[in-house]
Amino acid sequence: MRKTAGKPLKSVRDGKKILMICYYFPPITDVGSLRSIHFAKYFRQYGWRPSVLTVRNPDRAYCTVGDEVSPDGIHVERSLSVINPYRPLGKAHGLVTRLLKLFRIDLVRNRLYDLFCIPDMFWGWIPLTVLKAIGIVRRFNVDAIYVSCTPFSSALIGAFVKLRTKKPLIVDFRDPYALEERAEIFDVPLYRQNIDKRIERWVLNVADAFIVTTEETRNGYMRQYPEFTEKMYTVYNGFDMADASVKSVDKYDKFTIIYTGDFYLYTKKNELFAEAFFDGLSRLMERRFISPDTFQFLFYGDGFRMIEQLAHRYGVCDVVHVSGRISRKSVIEAIEKSHFSLLRIVSPMISTKLFEGISLNTPFIATIPHGEAEAIIRKYSPGSYVITEATGEAVAASITEGMERYRKGDTPRNDLNGFSDHFSRERGAQRMMKIIDNVIGRAAQ
Repeated sequence: MRKTAGKPLKSVRDGKKILMICYYFPPITDVGSLRSIHFAKYFRQYGWRPSVLTVRNPDRAYCTVGDEVSPDGIHVERSLSVINPYRPLGKAHGLVTRLLKLFRIDLVRNRLYDLFCIPDMFWGWIPLTVLKAIGIVRRFNVDAIYVSCTPFSSALIGAFVKLRTKKPLIVDFRDPYALEERAEIFDVPLYRQNIDKRIERWVLNVADAFIVTTEETRNGYMRQYPEFTEKMYTVYNGFDMADASVKSVDKYDKFTIIYTGDFYLYTKKNELFAEAFFDGLSRLMERRFISPDTFQFLFYGDGFRMIEQLAHRYGVCDVVHVSGRISRKSVIEAIEKSHFSLLRIVSPMISTKLFEGISLNTPFIATIPHGEAEAIIRKYSPGSYVITEATGEAVAASITEGMERYRKGDTPRNDLNGFSDHFSRERGAQRMMKIIDNVIGRAAQ
């Protein structure tokens, strides 16, 4: 058996057979695939036999599909989604919005999704996947069912399959579903909150273990569903150092701050932090501390048009460069070449970018609230700047000090060894295996 960080698992050699129901899996390249990919990889590496059931026809209007392939040796089967409603309901919303504007009514949230997408817009994946999953459980005599959410339709699939086959069910929430904090962030109407809570409570009742990715999320769920506390566990997202470059990468010639992915402009607080960052850049340009010749902010993601608008509003277009999504490999290379990575989160979740930045030894300009993410950064990334007040001056001061420290060569390195011991993908897979092993053991009693 190969050496690993930490103690070997007692169940390494017993060849547990696990059905993993994961909508997000190669060739889907969205970040939601990463957790399932690495779990499948390490489950097999430790002697388990995972089988993955994923979607055959992903919604290409919502998901990014590339040429990624599944990990070597992983048995993968696919089921059809009978409908992908995201695009047609989006077009219908656009038509309704234009009609209502004639009566001076502005409709921002797509209420059609609230009405017709229960539990979410991936419900078309449920019927045929349930049937196929039951067949896989029986054909391979699996020991447990693991379900990755989002989409939350997958949780219903897992619950239906568990009730039919009596196999233990482990539900892994990469993001919260009906957590009250999430409903507030996304302005979920009250009637949908009630529906979502009923669905979530039922799934938690059926499941044998419920996994979330942060302690803050687990605490929120324990407050909301105290009767299920003993089922709740935290398995953090992490980063696999194999994804990083094997050799040193030269930094960009210009001092560079990078951001990739969603900019999280969902709440007033996040909007204020976004405004503060661009206000900070504007102040530095006015003071001639940065210029297009010496500084750049790189943004890669679907919301690049909004970033362009913010840059224009604050007069910093000359130092802000935006683009749509780029490949995972290109993202990693760009982060490694950057001097700082801008970090934003939607609490209580922690963005995967936190784990990437620390593992790639790129410090943060983190405009985030106090909490769990702040504690992790302060412990493992001493060269980072955590800005918990949404002011342009605080951002400007942090960037100024960070650039000066880098120029002098005294920016502290991240604690890569300590961070890897707690947050490597392998460590997360070990913890997940231990939870699943215990669930299987209890079911057998």
